[in-house]
Amino acid sequence: MTFLTEYSLWFALICILIGASYSFLLYYKNRNIVFESRAKRTMFIFRGITVALIAFLLLAPMLRLTIKKTEKPIIIVGVDNTESIILTPDSNFYATTFKTNYKDLIRQLQKNYEVVNYALGGSVHLIHDNTTLDFSEKSTNLAALFEEINDYYTNRNIGAVILLTDGIFNEGSNPLYLAEKQKAPVYTVGMGNPEAQPDLYISNIVYNRQTFLGNLFPVEIKVAATQLAGKNTTLTVSDGNKDIFTKNINIAGNQFFENVRFTLTAKEKGVHRYQVNLTPVENEISIKNNSASFYIEVIDQREKIAIIYHSPHPDISAIKSALETSDRYQIDLFSTDKLPANIDNYVLFILHQLPSNHQVANNLVAKIQTAGNACWYILGESSNLQTFNGLNLGLNISQNKKLRNEAMPAFNDNFVSFTFSDEAKKMLAKLPPVSTPFGEYKSVVSSNTFLYQKINGITTNYPLFIFNDNNAARTGILTGTGIWQWKLYNYLYANNHDVFNEIINKTTFYLSTKGDKSFFRVMVKNVYNENAPVDITAELYNESYELQNDPEVQFQYIGKDGKKHEMQFSKQNNAYFLSLGKLPAGTYSWSANVKFGDKSYSKSGVFTVQEIDLETLSLVANHSLLQNIAESTHGKFYTADDFSSLENDIRKNENIKTIASYQKRYSLFLNSWWYFIAIILLFGAEWFMRKWGGGY
Repeated sequence: MTFLTEYSLWFALICILIGASYSFLLYYKNRNIVFESRAKRTMFIFRGITVALIAFLLLAPMLRLTIKKTEKPIIIVGVDNTESIILTPDSNFYATTFKTNYKDLIRQLQKNYEVVNYALGGSVHLIHDNTTLDFSEKSTNLAALFEEINDYYTNRNIGAVILLTDGIFNEGSNPLYLAEKQKAPVYTVGMGNPEAQPDLYISNIVYNRQTFLGNLFPVEIKVAATQLAGKNTTLTVSDGNKDIFTKNINIAGNQFFENVRFTLTAKEKGVHRYQVNLTPVENEISIKNNSASFYIEVIDQREKIAIIYHSPHPDISAIKSALETSDRYQIDLFSTDKLPANIDNYVLFILHQLPSNHQVANNLVAKIQTAGNACWYILGESSNLQTFNGLNLGLNISQNKKLRNEAMPAFNDNFVSFTFSDEAKKMLAKLPPVSTPFGEYKSVVSSNTFLYQKINGITTNYPLFIFNDNNAARTGILTGTGIWQWKLYNYLYANNHDVFNEIINKTTFYLSTKGDKSFFRVMVKNVYNENAPVDITAELYNESYELQNDPEVQFQYIGKDGKKHEMQFSKQNNAYFLSLGKLPAGTYSWSANVKFGDKSYSKSGVFTVQEIDLETLSLVANHSLLQNIAESTHGKFYTADDFSSLENDIRKNENIKTIASYQKRYSLFLNSWWYFIAIILLFGAEWFMRKWGGGY
């Protein structure tokens, strides 16, 4: 503890002199006060000290305290809560004995450590005291646990990570790469059975999710079997109650694999569900993975999109490759010297750095605007911002100097025009920056911002990606170049391009869709996954096409059980939102209605919830992965039926210990209650003595 003042402590002598002088004038110069000599000296001292203490506050005195803070080691526990755990002959063990041992471990650890407990599935969820493991998750993302640690426990005293799982993961990146970056040891507990068991299963189905009416489309079904040599099975593919493909399969070895290829015909428009079944074989470990289903959307025609560019750029290739993952579109590339002859054939134009400083392309832009085609502008260093501002697209960028910003994307939480997966939203915050114009951005009120610019760690109100819904067509403006890096980042951290493709395809679909001019709109996807919530948004407009959300919107849906479920949309910003939660696989009919003024509006349709069978594809535990994780992080591997020594091993680890830190804290005397009480007591004692002595 150290005593400090804002001014030199020599001024304290002046404070004492002030107190003494004031007290002397009061008790020895004032002839009207007559007290007994001893009492007068005591009151003199009390008054002098009190006045000195008050004067001393002018020096802003304070105490500098050094506070010792201790932090117990944090033990982070992640336990696999997926279906693959109980799809084995040991399911009864995991439902009873394992749960008891697991709870005992947590109780023992909580005596000496701070324990944070997670259930693992497609994402991670905190386990509270009233939460029980039900092994119901439909997918496994082991890397999500280490991502959670990196996001929320940086600079914390993490003593150890305990991972209880069968080592099977079917989402996210390889957990070994993220585990190796952990400073804390990872102790792994191997659940499941690492030895191959007799099992017949559908390991994968390869198909195009969209096709066109009347087309033949290929389907490839990968059939696998272990420890079933010499057995026979029959593969059947059905559309509803009708079998459309059948094949007998002879299992030739204990490690059997066969690709079954065939073609189907798209006869009707809409979303179609196809069921795949393998007849069970005796002694199989599980028959749940003998069945699978897939969904194909049949659409009328392929839409054409034109990408017109000022000069070659990696963004163009990245966008084109993302769009080509969907059969919905035909992509045509044009340079400014070879423009399309008929613009009416295209539902969307993507203009990369056009209008530019060298190719203004006024005629092309004028034709697109006149024809009412949707357009996506991508601004870059070669863009002519003065000409662009003159197009009156809802965004104006003023520049005094031609400088650039490095801007990261920041998702607008109020954006509801289309939805994104949680994985996409999470990755958006981590994508590398793009190059945007430095200047003043002004957008019209009716604009709809999808992404903001995050510059130097600060989220600005400058739009990075913005939409405007004109009466003629929709317009999108990406104010920067360099999104090809997003594609590389996506692959680096997830070994796929799914998030990047989702951003490009959903943006394109939104822009190319003809504007809905109805006053009541309900946004429902055709297909949802059973492991994700069914989220629905709705919008209500007045006759001036201004968003309203005063009236209540009613919603109802009917599932495969025939039961009617009724609920009400919640109001969110100027729109409506409703989450039905996770629904069982099946086809659901829905309707929504609202009364606005003297008019009533209603919408109806159908959506499908598709099964997720990732956990049934492989039931052979990957204990070698868990051993590698433990070895690379200086942890230890245990089996599920014997990890009683785990808590003792952690306790013996000398590196897992409480950390002490010291913090400096300053306390002003002016804010101190004890200083105030001392002054009051001194004044009170003096007042009491004066009254007792008959003074005023």
